Amino acid sequence: MMSIQPQSHSATGVCDIDAQPMVFHCNHYNRTLQQTIENCRHIDSRSILIHAAAEVSFLGLKQHFLMHPELNITERLAYAEALYAYCGFGLLPLVATLKAAQGQSAFKLSTASSHYGQALALNFEKRRFAGEYFDLGFVIGTLMATFGFAVQGRLTNEALSLKHKQTTMEIELGGEEFAYLFQLESGTTAYLSAVGVSAEVPERKVRSSVDEHAIIQTLSQITFAGNQYGLIPAFGVQLTRHYADYYNLVSFRFEQQLTQALAQRPSLTDLLVYDYPALFYYRQYIDLRGLSLSRTLLIEAGHICGFNTMGGIMSSEAWDQKIMPMIQTREDWLHGIIAVINTLGWGVWRISELVPDEQLVIRVWHPYESLGYLRWFGMADHPIDYLVQGVAASLMNLVYEGDITERPALTPQYYQQINRSSTSFWAEQSACVAMGDEYSEVKVTRRKRQ
Repeated sequence: MMSIQPQSHSATGVCDIDAQPMVFHCNHYNRTLQQTIENCRHIDSRSILIHAAAEVSFLGLKQHFLMHPELNITERLAYAEALYAYCGFGLLPLVATLKAAQGQSAFKLSTASSHYGQALALNFEKRRFAGEYFDLGFVIGTLMATFGFAVQGRLTNEALSLKHKQTTMEIELGGEEFAYLFQLESGTTAYLSAVGVSAEVPERKVRSSVDEHAIIQTLSQITFAGNQYGLIPAFGVQLTRHYADYYNLVSFRFEQQLTQALAQRPSLTDLLVYDYPALFYYRQYIDLRGLSLSRTLLIEAGHICGFNTMGGIMSSEAWDQKIMPMIQTREDWLHGIIAVINTLGWGVWRISELVPDEQLVIRVWHPYESLGYLRWFGMADHPIDYLVQGVAASLMNLVYEGDITERPALTPQYYQQINRSSTSFWAEQSACVAMGDEYSEVKVTRRKRQ
């Protein structure tokens, strides 16, 4: 495998590869976020998912190739292959496929290992169509960055997400759909001037027996990279070192398109409740109109991330070995998991206030959602750190509404029990870097249901 060089910035909690910010997320969040977008029949979900993948991969690989002009075509494709596997996305036989397709204007590319294919195959019901949109977008972005001409493609009905033995895509040279990539840039004037982009991170305000610096140093010495299948099994989940702006683009474009659709047809609110079962629950106490509806769905994806990823980490052997020896109180579980979060590329999280069993206030410097919004869309007119809100609420539910210290099985039934009880926790955002604040802040409290 060719060498991949992540650049970690300890002062901001940001990690880059080829000038693209990267974050760790697991198969549960990846699957849930994609399904949240796919399940809306009133937006162009296919375009949102494929184009975001093509854009971030194109920008990153274009930057790498500019920095390494000595690479020939085969070496460029080999680097993209290695990057894909290193990040845990699976295996893409780019070199072999392009060699076999030399001189052809259309060809097929197949893979027997895809993170998204395997994640989507976990659905309780069989999908009706292939869902490896990220894989397809990455291939399109890679080929355009490598060769300098437009390509297009589609997924076939042979897909791991459909529980077949491999995923096959059809790629065709030419077309106008992705030609705009050659003029694509990210980085707005708002990003360059926003105070939160250059803010300094303070030391921890709330003290505990947990040594955050030691945890970060220990975890930074562990290499989380794809195995022989290009996958990263860890903490009971499948991790990816993913493009932060992929998440940002798909989330915020979903929000924009759904908000526009609801503005044009308000009656969609009632129809969407049937597409998203979680809304049956949330409509008991949230006015699900306009922006509130899309925000609720994106926060719910964060709830599932917090439950599965953070719960998995706190149930892992690595937690027992590296962090449990520091823990003296139940509250130290929160301090410990926040220290781990600060190794994921999500920015720097700080517990600003903690009232046991009642309230948690989290402040985040350099949150990847806000930074991405500023890069691509400019200043926000509403709080947009949905992942922070969802994860923060799930942490309180894991520690106090449930009892992660007893190592319960992280089943869907347990998720329903602790996240949907009459006294479970909910987060409200009170400051946001994308709105011009120095940090993003969420306040987590118990919320009585109506």
